[in-house]
Amino acid sequence: MVSAGTERPGTSCPAGLPYSVTDTSAWATMIEEGKRAVLRAGQTIIDTVDVAFGVHAIGRDSLIFLPVVAYELDSAEAASLQGAPASPDEHVVCTPTGRTGLSASLPHFNAGFSSPAVIDSTLYYWGLNLRDAGGRYRLYAMRALARAGGIDSLFLREETPATDFRYFYRPPFPQDSVIVFEGGDARAAIDPRSWRVVQVESRAK
Repeated sequence: MVSAGTERPGTSCPAGLPYSVTDTSAWATMIEEGKRAVLRAGQTIIDTVDVAFGVHAIGRDSLIFLPVVAYELDSAEAASLQGAPASPDEHVVCTPTGRTGLSASLPHFNAGFSSPAVIDSTLYYWGLNLRDAGGRYRLYAMRALARAGGIDSLFLREETPATDFRYFYRPPFPQDSVIVFEGGDARAAIDPRSWRVVQVESRAK
């Protein structure tokens, strides 16, 4: 599903062992918060992962998850947070031989805005291709097909996301018989069989 990319530090994901996600707790930064949990393979701790994204099996002996990394904060600031000081890092694909960040292995993947989602063992995400110094991007609907080993892309529009909010572009989601890409200025419904846009609607400001 992913091409060779820059390997990231961290425990690999061994094949043939039962996986479990336990010990849920809260994490928070000054601008966002969520839940984290410990991912284990047998008795081995693999990582601390974001609960909202989850842990997904993709292809053969591969997992995709979003690590949550703790950081230092003084006691006064930490007391103002709704959870332990920690923040999501970047989505990774983890295999028995190591792990790779998705921005290094998938075309147009942006760690800040791509908002990936796994639907029926297929990875969907927003593709962003920076066009100029003003922060204007070409936006694409992207999917990575684990079984076929290919990448599909579909141009949606050009836009400048004037925010640092991680979910400015909402994770793609299924609705009836289409996949919806919703965020920024518009909402696009895509037929997953033909990989064509079947409807575009403006979003309320």
